[in-house]
Amino acid sequence: MLAEYVVFITPTVLQLSMFYKILNPDKLNDLIQSSTAESLALINILTKISNSPILLKATADNVKNRKNGAVGPVQRGTVDDALDLLPTKAHIADMSLSGKSLPWT
Repeated sequence: MLAEYVVFITPTVLQLSMFYKILNPDKLNDLIQSSTAESLALINILTKISNSPILLKATADNVKNRKNGAVGPVQRGTVDDALDLLPTKAHIADMSLSGKSLPWT
């Protein structure tokens, strides 16, 4: 029998700030009016920030490197605003960018 565990992780200040930049009330109308594909892209972006904000940078770099990569409203300004919050020397192995698990009681 397989067991499933749910672990709650407290987000870092960086993660919370990035969530706010992405889900900024001034930009939510654009997100709400966007396509289903953009909504799914938003979920993917929020998941990356939840796991490690550096994953968002890697994805954004890949999009910029594509020759004709079409970018929707989610990625146009909101992702760039969130990426501006990353430390300039952030790297993939930096675990301090991600949240900390709560101690077991």
